[in-house]
Amino acid sequence: MNEHVPVIEVKGIKKSFYGVPVLKGINMKLHEGECVSLIGENGAGKSTLIKILCGVYSKDEGEIYLNGQIQNITNAEEGKKLGISVIYQELSLFPDMKVYENIFANTELQKTKKKGSLMPLDISKMRKKAREILHDRLNVDIDVDARIRDIPFSQRQMVEIGRAILADSKIIFMDEPTAALENKEKKTLFRIIKDLKAQNKTIIFISHHLDEIFENCDRTIVLRDGLVVMEEVISDITEKELVQAMIGGNVSNYYPKVMYERGEKILSVKHLTKNKVFQDISFELHKREVLGIIGLAGCGKYEIVRALFGATSYDSGEIMKEGNRIYNRSIRESIHNKFAFIPSERKTESIFPNREVSWNTTISFMEKICGRLGLDLNKEKEITEDYIRDLKIKVTDQKQPISSLSGGNQQKVILARWFLTEPDILILEEPTRGIDVNAKTEVYKLIMDYLARDKSVIMVSSEEEEVLGICDRIMVIHNGEITGILDAKDTDIEQLKTITNFGKAAG
Repeated sequence: MNEHVPVIEVKGIKKSFYGVPVLKGINMKLHEGECVSLIGENGAGKSTLIKILCGVYSKDEGEIYLNGQIQNITNAEEGKKLGISVIYQELSLFPDMKVYENIFANTELQKTKKKGSLMPLDISKMRKKAREILHDRLNVDIDVDARIRDIPFSQRQMVEIGRAILADSKIIFMDEPTAALENKEKKTLFRIIKDLKAQNKTIIFISHHLDEIFENCDRTIVLRDGLVVMEEVISDITEKELVQAMIGGNVSNYYPKVMYERGEKILSVKHLTKNKVFQDISFELHKREVLGIIGLAGCGKYEIVRALFGATSYDSGEIMKEGNRIYNRSIRESIHNKFAFIPSERKTESIFPNREVSWNTTISFMEKICGRLGLDLNKEKEITEDYIRDLKIKVTDQKQPISSLSGGNQQKVILARWFLTEPDILILEEPTRGIDVNAKTEVYKLIMDYLARDKSVIMVSSEEEEVLGICDRIMVIHNGEITGILDAKDTDIEQLKTITNFGKAAG
């Protein structure tokens, strides 16, 4: 590690949006061959800083140095040429293109030009190079001819890393890289991080999972309210000190679980089946209950809840709500039957990024804000302001685009959208993915408040601690089948991990 000349150094970086300062003078240094965690609450300024460093945003003030040379990075393409790559949580691949095509996007290889002819793409050479990167350098088995839409999320992430390796990036930002990965896939990623460090690459690791930070990072840089408030070697600090630096105080309760008296049965699912995806799914849901669903990647957990909501079909089975059979053959029908659904991929499946906070809040139930003469803008404003106040959504103005909010505040807007429909059953996929400690706690409190109104929640999560901390019962899915429905208060994390991984309790 070269301690003398930082690979990247920023001095006095400032940035404001809508007149509100987001970065207030950031100073930091990153060195060759190290993995540094960049953490902080949503809204602390992490994403803004990254986008400035890779050229997506322009800075208002300050200087950026790469290997001691001052740089003015004006666009993302220029950032790439300078050796900076970003692997975003939501990914930026082309789903209908093949793996090798994505790796070589904008850097396609062409055959030698023949006199009087165009230069065709050298597909054979690109496929060979893509295999070399994925199989030999990353040690992952991915078909380079598969289309992105047909491979798992974890493999898509490896394709993103393959892009960075092809570009010979010296600095790689990883934004919540483990958010959608299971334990086995995380280990593969962590091994790749070590390999990249050994190649003198600099990794900036952004994660809300503190255990991953302590396992993989050499140093940590903590942002709070637009400033660096901690910069320490990981081995010199404790998890408690890190959390306190992030929030400026103590977190008294990560999981504000309220033990409500379980109400009457509201939902009964019998023998729900989708060929080769899930089989014979039967369970009940009660009022004032959170039913957690957990399982390894590819087990069918997401497909089950999407079938319940009408976002995908099922082949056979029965869904009964309050004693009446329902079908939920479409999302519209599901909303009519008082279901609500928040998918896991917030930025690609939930928000309308270029539309205002008010529009994103009210879009699911336009009947409430439409009068005889069309859209009632005053009513829209009133409803949005009520939810901003009640859900404590941090916004400068309800007319600002939702994409300018932090992840936690975006999630609150989506919750407000569905609360507006007054659902009986709220289905959540990974409700706290990519949001910070305090924002997670606030989302859990909103779930508890929702239950208090005799409502019910089905929650899919990849985090065992979250499922144990917030759910009443836990349904474990293994290879498309239910292998157990557990009482959360009588289950510990070792038991849950065992049955999730092996489909049965240890014997």
